[in-house]
Amino acid sequence: MSIGRSEVLALYRNSLRAAQTFETYNFRAYFYRRTRDRFRTAANMALAGDSQAVSQGVQEARAELSVMQRQGTLNSMFAHKRTVLEASQNSAGGHRRRKGE
Repeated sequence: MSIGRSEVLALYRNSLRAAQTFETYNFRAYFYRRTRDRFRTAANMALAGDSQAVSQGVQEARAELSVMQRQGTLNSMFAHKRTVLEASQNSAGGHRRRKGE
């Protein structure tokens, strides 16, 4: 079975979106990093010409995508206290940044 480039890119984008649905910073960063690493490895296999390994990698990525979507939904159902890393991007040291600073 031949996997098209557009199909792989769509799977990659959907996986990154699913990773961003996690409310918890650590989960979100972990799944984002894991998705990037998995697809970089698959790209290297594709360059090496190992189409069977690429097909297997795509199947595993689809399974992981469905797990991430379910876990992201579950994670968003429960409120948690935000960490310092999750603070507003517009603030620095508790003070609002002005444009141009």
